[in-house]
Amino acid sequence: MAEGRVVTPSSPDTIRIKGSDTMAAVTARWAADYQAQTPGILLETTGGGSGNGVAALINGHVEIATTSRPLKSQEVRQIVNRSGKQPVLFMVGQDALSVVVHPLNPLHGLSMQQLAGIYGREGTVRRWKDLGVTVPGCEEREIVPISRKNNSGTYYLLREDLFKRHQHFQLGLEHVHTSSAVVQRVAQTPCAIGYVGMGFVTAAVKNLCISKGSGPCVPPTAASALEKRYPMARSLYMVTVGPPSDTVKGFLQWILGPAGQETLKKAGFIPAPKEEAAKVPF
Repeated sequence: MAEGRVVTPSSPDTIRIKGSDTMAAVTARWAADYQAQTPGILLETTGGGSGNGVAALINGHVEIATTSRPLKSQEVRQIVNRSGKQPVLFMVGQDALSVVVHPLNPLHGLSMQQLAGIYGREGTVRRWKDLGVTVPGCEEREIVPISRKNNSGTYYLLREDLFKRHQHFQLGLEHVHTSSAVVQRVAQTPCAIGYVGMGFVTAAVKNLCISKGSGPCVPPTAASALEKRYPMARSLYMVTVGPPSDTVKGFLQWILGPAGQETLKKAGFIPAPKEEAAKVPF
């Protein structure tokens, strides 16, 4: 698989994919496996964030955008205005947005309100002692909230889940480019907290359960996400402009088939509902 190479104009047998960093590793694996078994097909994948992937799709630079959030209304309008076609979203998997802290942190879980208190501009949770815990190595220092950048679908989903557009992220966030960088920073920083897709959580950090309102504290698992008990479950999408070409259609059908979905599971994500495969036009 050629990564990052630009082909202009695109060959009928070339599929260019750009977007979600959450989905970048599994997309690259899908592309490599499919290309290996499908002679004459060239797949090129890059990350950059959901927003950048959708922008590339709007501008005709890729055949597929990957996004870990739904399209925004202005993005749909731009696609229609540029192409005269509606975007088509294919749910290729599911995820649970996971909140992680340093392994030494004794905290077991947070409520959505407490999480908003940490990340929100109007929040009042600035030290771990505000939550009644003492973190070794961070006794009197402020919480270090780690965040993705605003072109990230993960950033967008956390903002929507926490604030519903009624509040903004606090100005003191430390922004990083990738989910892997979030995990690395939290693992090295006792005062830190971060959020990532469930496929990025490692033993180097501690995963928190999350409660909504007065409900129970629910861990981010495949079962809790599928049963809609976890407050921050989400879908993962591939997006095309209009119905996909035959070349792209074959790739999407393979992703939603047994081999592609097994790769998704091995990457730590949740398979798409089986009925999603039927939505790819034959």
